[in-house]
Amino acid sequence: MIKSYRINRILIFCILIISLIGGSLFGYITSVIKNFSGIENLKKFQPSIPTRLYDVDGDLIAELFQEKRYLVSFEELPRNLINAFIATEDSAFYRHFGINPIAIIRAMVKNIIAGRIVQGGSTITQQIAKRLFTKGERTFSRKFLEALLALQIEKKFSKEEILEMYFNQIYFGHGCYGIASAAQLFFDKDVKHLNLVESSVLAALPSAPSAYSPFLNPHNAYEKNWNILNRMVKAGFLSREAADKIYKEFWPEFIDSLKTKSPTRTAFSKIEDNAPYFTDYVRQLLIMRFGKDVIYNQGLSVYTTLSLKRQKLGKLYLKDGLNRQNKISEEANAYCSDSVDTELFKVYGSLRNIFNLPDVLVRDDEVARFNVKMIDELVDSFDAITLLIESGPCNHAIEIFRENISTISSTLKAEGALIAIEPSTGYITTMIGGSDFSVDNQYNRAIQARRQTGSAFKPFVYGAGIESKLINAGTALPDAPIANIHADGETWSPGNYEDRFSGLVKIRKALAGSINIISVRIYDIIGPDRIIEFASKLIKCPEWRFNPNPAMALGTNEITPFELATGYAIYANRGRDVIPFAIRYVIDRDGNEILNCEEEIGNIIAQKEMNETIQIIPENVAYIMTSLMKSVVSRGTPHDSIRRIAEFKQECAGKTGTTTNWTDAWFCGFTPDIATVVWVGYDQPFLSLGKHQGGSAVAAPIWGHYMKGVYNGMKAPQFPLQPRGVHHVEICEVTGLLPSMNCTDVKDEIMLWGSEPTKTCEGNHRKMKSVLDRYMEKEGVIIEE
Repeated sequence: MIKSYRINRILIFCILIISLIGGSLFGYITSVIKNFSGIENLKKFQPSIPTRLYDVDGDLIAELFQEKRYLVSFEELPRNLINAFIATEDSAFYRHFGINPIAIIRAMVKNIIAGRIVQGGSTITQQIAKRLFTKGERTFSRKFLEALLALQIEKKFSKEEILEMYFNQIYFGHGCYGIASAAQLFFDKDVKHLNLVESSVLAALPSAPSAYSPFLNPHNAYEKNWNILNRMVKAGFLSREAADKIYKEFWPEFIDSLKTKSPTRTAFSKIEDNAPYFTDYVRQLLIMRFGKDVIYNQGLSVYTTLSLKRQKLGKLYLKDGLNRQNKISEEANAYCSDSVDTELFKVYGSLRNIFNLPDVLVRDDEVARFNVKMIDELVDSFDAITLLIESGPCNHAIEIFRENISTISSTLKAEGALIAIEPSTGYITTMIGGSDFSVDNQYNRAIQARRQTGSAFKPFVYGAGIESKLINAGTALPDAPIANIHADGETWSPGNYEDRFSGLVKIRKALAGSINIISVRIYDIIGPDRIIEFASKLIKCPEWRFNPNPAMALGTNEITPFELATGYAIYANRGRDVIPFAIRYVIDRDGNEILNCEEEIGNIIAQKEMNETIQIIPENVAYIMTSLMKSVVSRGTPHDSIRRIAEFKQECAGKTGTTTNWTDAWFCGFTPDIATVVWVGYDQPFLSLGKHQGGSAVAAPIWGHYMKGVYNGMKAPQFPLQPRGVHHVEICEVTGLLPSMNCTDVKDEIMLWGSEPTKTCEGNHRKMKSVLDRYMEKEGVIIEE
């Protein structure tokens, strides 16, 4: 009796409090409700969902999101799932009109006794109002606002619509928003496949995601689940016998499965990204076009040019090649003098002019020790000393040295890039920017890394010469020592591999043998302006990026793999323009196309066709250069790597590239179907891949394996027929001139009209062979310089 009397007093007190608070807040909240347009727009409200990237075959590449959420319709929600949540969160859901007065009064009593908000008494509808329209503070005024908003929601929407909104909005912890995301994370299932006990486990999470997480607190989840099953029994959704049975059967096996799952596993841990470098590239393009909010929250469907099948091939063979290279290069950089930056000796020499420092005897092993000595013991001391004296060059040199060695460690690995473009479409079908995409390795070398190209640049030098008609494919030039004298009086003398010279060599053999001297002689014949104009058109970079000196002919200018791939793709496309792109089209969450890059680029190409500007270089020039680069593969430096090691037997064209000290290794090659560039090297340009580790030994096998995989199941490439403006001319095999009666060694060569030799050979070259010919017969192929 006394207990009942106390309860009645508390209830009366609660009513008085409600009246007082209601009177003071009623005017404010009523005005808020009147001016609140969110309820009217609730049907249009679009929760945050991921943007998805798809490849050319419609397969998922990756997702971009801040809240991991997938939307489901009411029809997709299993009845057991709905029952579990109603029993747990709002047993009177189908009976109330947005708020549950009994639950509110019960919660009010507990809150007044505690002197603070300890229980909400919120309905499912109120939870929607809280999540969508309020900031969620635990205050009395906010609870009143939620209740009134819930009433408005119930007036506008059916119970089924409210449940659909609820299941798509509620937070389940671990970065999961919405039931679909939670089902995937906790049970690796679609929502429609959740069983009763799994549904009851998820029903515990909205009230306290961390406390009842089976990953973080499996014991709490175990006990809470028994409580929820009991509620379902009490609500008539489940029999006692069934509850006991499924509880005993489910938990032992589920607990055992948790042993293989990280407690900190989140929705972000399950991010699917099959091409991270490409995804990041596309993400940046999308953000520039639409902004971050749209990309991360508005659920775009982005259809790209990437082929996941080819991407996986590239990743496999690049990784294998880098693993193989690391074993070779680590030893080279530990003991080889060529792996040490020669600027170190200049720094040391400058300091010896100021301080009494010992001499350094440079031998292969001594150089490596000197490098370690500088890093571990001397550089800090030198830095401190140079601050006390006026020695600008020394200060600058040490600063550069510090930058160069800032990331050197015993775990330093060779890096690489592989990028492939379809010449006919401009599709970027493969993009790999490094050995492994991680927090500390997100530098996309395929797009961003400007590196010296070595001989991979020579096709642009030769192409400029062919286009000018100052040389032809049969032109013979002397491979002999030359010296260039600069305006300041300094001389520069290019060399060939092991300083071997071959005498008179025709252009086709010179490119196949990658002879430096011939490339420089072409530079001297046609001049730098023609080369710069020709190269900048194909690789699509400004002319100021090229340094007009003879060393340019040997690939000393820095170019990215993407730029090189573009240039080679234009060769593969018969000299016609290629505009590489990664995004085909984008569709918003409502199915509307909001961007179509493929159409935009198609219009640009069509306009170029109309304006007759589609030919970047003449088709006949591209045809002859393709023929020369076919000879590179068939009889030149990469032949053994591509044909024998990689076993790629299809007709193809390309060129290797190797830079000084074997710091960069390239192979750039193509068929009419695909142009692919492979680069291997260290991020620190003073580190060497090792002696003789050039383009033919390092990059060409990767290229060959990749291309073999691409053509597995594809038709053999069909190179174009000979175009107008090209004809066959008989020339002397030795001199490249028109043959005389004494020239019995005659060869047929293709040339542009108007570029034919005008002189007749005057010598007797019967059975004569050049030094280069004899060497090629003996060795089979020529080693890259």
